[in-house]
Amino acid sequence: MAGYRKHEAQEWAWHTIKGQWTTLVTPFTPDNRVDTDGLRRNIRHVQSLGVRGGGCTWNMGEFWSLTEAERRLVMDTVADEAAGRWLIGAHVTDTSLLESIALANHAQQRGFDLLIIAPSYMVTKTEDQVVEFVRQVAETTDLAMMFYNSPQFGITISPQGLKRLCAIPNVVGVKEASFNQQISIETHLLVGRDAIISTPDEWIFHKAKELGFHQQVMFANTSDWRFDTPLHNYYTQFIDRATAGDHDVEFYNRHLKDIKALSDKWWGGTMKKTGGALPVSMCKAWGEMMGMAGGSVRAPLTDLTDEEKMGLWRELEPLLPRAAASPEPQREVIHGRPHAPWLNGELQPGRHLDLGGSGMMLLVSAQNKAEALEADRGGADIIDLKNLQEALVGSAHPKLVKEVREIIPAHKHVSVTLGVVPNQPGTVAMAVHAATMMDATSVKVGFQVADYDTAVEVLRESRAAIGDADTKLIGSLFADNFLFEGGLDPHLMVQLAKDGECDGFLIDTLTKDGRNLFDFMPEPVLRDMVMEAKAAGLSTALSGHLKLENLDELARINPDIVGVRGAVCSTGDRDRAVAWEAVAYFKEQLDLRKSGQIDVRAPVGVAPGGNGNGHANGNGNGHQDGSGWTVIDGRGKNCAGVIAALSRQMEYDRTSFIEAILHDALNIYDVIYWTEQAGHKLLTQRKENDGTLRVLIQPFGNGR
Repeated sequence: MAGYRKHEAQEWAWHTIKGQWTTLVTPFTPDNRVDTDGLRRNIRHVQSLGVRGGGCTWNMGEFWSLTEAERRLVMDTVADEAAGRWLIGAHVTDTSLLESIALANHAQQRGFDLLIIAPSYMVTKTEDQVVEFVRQVAETTDLAMMFYNSPQFGITISPQGLKRLCAIPNVVGVKEASFNQQISIETHLLVGRDAIISTPDEWIFHKAKELGFHQQVMFANTSDWRFDTPLHNYYTQFIDRATAGDHDVEFYNRHLKDIKALSDKWWGGTMKKTGGALPVSMCKAWGEMMGMAGGSVRAPLTDLTDEEKMGLWRELEPLLPRAAASPEPQREVIHGRPHAPWLNGELQPGRHLDLGGSGMMLLVSAQNKAEALEADRGGADIIDLKNLQEALVGSAHPKLVKEVREIIPAHKHVSVTLGVVPNQPGTVAMAVHAATMMDATSVKVGFQVADYDTAVEVLRESRAAIGDADTKLIGSLFADNFLFEGGLDPHLMVQLAKDGECDGFLIDTLTKDGRNLFDFMPEPVLRDMVMEAKAAGLSTALSGHLKLENLDELARINPDIVGVRGAVCSTGDRDRAVAWEAVAYFKEQLDLRKSGQIDVRAPVGVAPGGNGNGHANGNGNGHQDGSGWTVIDGRGKNCAGVIAALSRQMEYDRTSFIEAILHDALNIYDVIYWTEQAGHKLLTQRKENDGTLRVLIQPFGNGR
């Protein structure tokens, strides 16, 4: 939400509009309505890439196809999802000056940070007309405005005309997207000292170095969500560094050169096919392959054909980071709705803590900035900040959380432990709110001596304090609570997490006398609790003086997160500093069990009726007795998400066969175990060349 006054717009822009900004598409449902849920998921996805801000309802957002009510709906959705915690801009150009002014006022009222304005198309033929149109809109709003120079609006403004536009007090800069390199360069040289000039392509950084100007923002493009994943945000990293003055050509060539060349090929080819219109259809199809919501484009644009999408996918898939790879195209029906043949099965949205990892992730506890850096260097998936000097484990100081959040990339996970909290809902809610405001990935609320109802109230108030923020609420009990009079029974953990509206749970220990988690709760008990939680869509975490020798037990239980500290300190002593070498070794050993290279249990046999190499019926078509076929892609997902998706699908539809695509060895075992325990029938298992396993499940009650 803009925190400046009109006369401060220029200064605010120079200090704020930096790094990578994204351009949001407007996703549509199959019945051609604005997909607000999909738009929210898209925003959360691009936020996970570390993008500084985003713009909506401009060309890539198909603003020309939206009704005025739909434009406001998109604005409202973006503003609500950003919630003042992410910079947002709204494009407000319309053929009607009065409507442009109304849209600008609406954006300001809804808390947008800035506006994007372009020439009023159709009758705007001269630069004088453009300057006057922009001036009249600018006079009615306090918000900063970026001018969008694009031939898509029927006129391309010269560098001299752009200088006139930037003389309007709250026009703070230009997105110079004329596709004319000479205009871009001249604009930077002529206007760049007085206003923010952004050419939305990477070649500009080479020219900036050569000619002595600087571009401080990539405002804005679709390359972040087409090239990056939360675990591999190379494009966002490159832009953040380049806009800060570090143009790392070697990094670009290593991570981005090939995928950018593919993008240029398809971008240009699609524009040629459509007579010069922006390739919205190509970008939407590409985004869906990366897990984004898109849907069809609206007339008069047309979607890529299935053959074109298949061709794009064949060229794109080899260039993606492995965590983003998707399966070969296949037939599917999800909840009775046909999907295009190139799409993967989709995990339904839930409350589980999906941190973008598959199988057990490693959480390392750190007490200071140096330890956080050691944990990050060693490959920890989650850095958990706490204060071990306070009795019963306490909270890290807000200053430390802020410092670590600033030095650890935005796409990595920094959690906050509140330790054993008092039985005071308001006090705890305030602490949870503070963690949320500091962008903690998750916040853990632990109970030692407390009655159940009070603990539920504390967690629910904590949930309310988080609101719509992305921070996840983790309820925590301690396996050794029975040692304390009035200690809350740790066996109630799953139910407490459900009743307390948590995203997940952590079971830890308080006793630091050499005993660990398994001295208080045996493997079978923990295994059942973890499976119950996964079926409910909850994230699961285990900690408590765990060591390397506990990894086999942990792997058989397969929680989403394993938390350690002493095991990754320089001497194995939890009071000594975390050492990156120890973190890396623990992570390596954990991964060996995830991959199945270290087998922690007897091999799972092939299900009756299958031969282990293909479908039992011999044709693999997935349609038996007229039933549907649902595909759930579990690669890159945590086990809770996969099992929760399976559970929801079974609840919704017991007539369709389900094919689950799995990669992590421990998740594979859990899905098979869940299938058998739930009474469903495992028909086949098929190992693919890429190492994935496809399991075909017949729901209980389907034909039996």
